[in-house]
Amino acid sequence: MFQPLVNGVLRRVARHSRSKPFAMRNAAPLVSFTFDDVPASAYTNGAAILEQHGLRGTFYIAAGTLGQVEEHWRVIDREQVRALHDRGHEIGCHTFSHVGVDTLDARMLDEECRHNREVLREICAGLDVTNFCYPFGRVSLPRKLQLDDRFDSSRGVYEGINAGVVDLALLRVIELYDRTLTRDKLDRVLRETRARNGWLIFYSHDVAEPPSWIGVSPRLLRETIEAVQAENIRCLPIRDALSAIGFRRTTEAAAKFSARAASGPR
Repeated sequence: MFQPLVNGVLRRVARHSRSKPFAMRNAAPLVSFTFDDVPASAYTNGAAILEQHGLRGTFYIAAGTLGQVEEHWRVIDREQVRALHDRGHEIGCHTFSHVGVDTLDARMLDEECRHNREVLREICAGLDVTNFCYPFGRVSLPRKLQLDDRFDSSRGVYEGINAGVVDLALLRVIELYDRTLTRDKLDRVLRETRARNGWLIFYSHDVAEPPSWIGVSPRLLRETIEAVQAENIRCLPIRDALSAIGFRRTTEAAAKFSARAASGPR
């Protein structure tokens, strides 16, 4: 009878404690554009719009859902994943089955990440999947700590600008949704990012007209990119933004990551 209470406490602790603190050392503010679940429109419209502006994004993929038709969209297929990778976008991990990590034990989470990595590497030879995103934004302290060793960063859905000492295990975001991102809010978060020399991470799902309730229209995506570029703020995928803030995976950590990813569940 106490388990729901315990789970709630672990979720709150995970949200408010820095399990992977890092002092950002970027020379200038940064912006990243990220897409979760990766509906086909995030590929056909989202990636294309980024590329038209000379940008690349991070696409968090749950390989077990590729090609599925869901309520609001069809998920991209294997060929589209390969095309994203070949065109220079980053492929991130979103578990294999798109499941909340707080519902998994340690063995199950290891298996989800291992299986996802294996399938993505089958699709994109030599792919190194180094960044994670929590499906549904759901996180618990034990699973957050477990992911610390496996990935360079884990991105959540909690709002905020990453600045100063950040938690790489729960990076903050701003919704890139038509229903929530007004022009006033966009201007405000860009001012804050510049003032704090921060790292602003936008996230969305579909890029369609009309978008779903958790999606962005092509018009708003273009306007957001143009506003960022008008501020002369550099836009980078998560992997490259990590380098820009001074994060370097040590040789020991890289070897540990590769060994754990290849060994399967413990």
